[in-house]
Amino acid sequence: MTDNRPLHLRKDEILSRFRCQKSGNCCKAGGYVYVTAPELLHMSESLGLSSTVFREKYVVTQHGWDLIATPTHRTRCFLDDEDRCTVYSSRPAACRSYPDWPEIWKSEAILQSECQTCPGLRQAVLAVGGAEGGGVSTSVLERG
Repeated sequence: MTDNRPLHLRKDEILSRFRCQKSGNCCKAGGYVYVTAPELLHMSESLGLSSTVFREKYVVTQHGWDLIATPTHRTRCFLDDEDRCTVYSSRPAACRSYPDWPEIWKSEAILQSECQTCPGLRQAVLAVGGAEGGGVSTSVLERG
């Protein structure tokens, strides 16, 4: 039996098939990456830095929140010249949870836009039959 629900309502099925392709596109999308003290410590250790040096070099605090990237601070976060995350194994929960962010699943249009950015999400959507209905354009899903 075919599931004809719109794709943004098939989140669990799509996420179960999601595999990060390490394109770095999510890291270049802009936005804010909030981190906790334990996450900062884990990242500093993975880079071989003291937490003090890591904080001085990579962290800004806004309104009491620690951030490692904002639209104006470290806009490529920890991406190297080949768009690979240099802290991938110790990346914070905000990064680990992508694309399971509520705003991505609010509408078909938002999901479709995110599929243009993320090759892993695009593949997961295609794997659940995204090009056969569900509202996401085949041409958008097959790009990249």
